[in-house]
Amino acid sequence: MRFAFFVLGPKMRKSGVMKRKVLLIVTALVLVSGVYAQTGKLPKFGNYPAAAEKPRVKSVDFRRDPSASTFRTRLTGAFRRGVNFAGHYVLVGWGCGTGCTNGAIIEARNGRVIWPEQLYNLDATYGDSYSDEQITFRKDSSLVVIHGIPGTKNETAKAKPSGDYYYEWKNNRFKLLKFVEKRSE
Repeated sequence: MRFAFFVLGPKMRKSGVMKRKVLLIVTALVLVSGVYAQTGKLPKFGNYPAAAEKPRVKSVDFRRDPSASTFRTRLTGAFRRGVNFAGHYVLVGWGCGTGCTNGAIIEARNGRVIWPEQLYNLDATYGDSYSDEQITFRKDSSLVVIHGIPGTKNETAKAKPSGDYYYEWKNNRFKLLKFVEKRSE
């Protein structure tokens, strides 16, 4: 803000009215830029392409991850339906209570189950209501959109705000690209 006062010249700097005008303009610019950052260009599925493949293995690898056996029916059923995410993955989810979803991702090339933290107790809270669709993804894209609040395994972590979380699936983990808050109405 000193720079703005310097540009205005010594006579104008002394004017309290001018200081208030500059402060008002700077505040308005900060607010507008914050709104633009939240609603600006959103990631699109086409910007994160992935070539769809057919699974190479015949089943989920439960030997490598014995805890996956707890969800054997869900994982096996999803794997049989085929690749549905990022070219060679199967994204699967199941309910864990009202407005709660758990999920996993199966690597179709080797049957390995991956447990991303964001799919652990995913909360469907979306402003004052619940999201109709908690996860949006495509077979030919590595982009995932979580509508609500991503899960976490850290029970002491600060609660995240609800909204749309845009992630890229890269190197078998989610990388946050953008967050757009869904405010209560």
